[in-house]
Amino acid sequence: MKRRVQRGQSAVEILIVLALLVLVLAAGPRSPLERLFQAFGDRYERYTHAMSLP
Repeated sequence: MKRRVQRGQSAVEILIVLALLVLVLAAGPRSPLERLFQAFGDRYERYTHAMSLP
């Protein structure tokens, strides 16, 4: 019996899992990804305010 070599299958599986993960993080009105970006924006705003003080 000849053994068939499967190449590239794991790359496709990883791509599908990553796509589902991104979809879960980006779904919804207050998604975790949106909250993360909001937190970065708030921290940057506080940092720039503190740096502008004499």
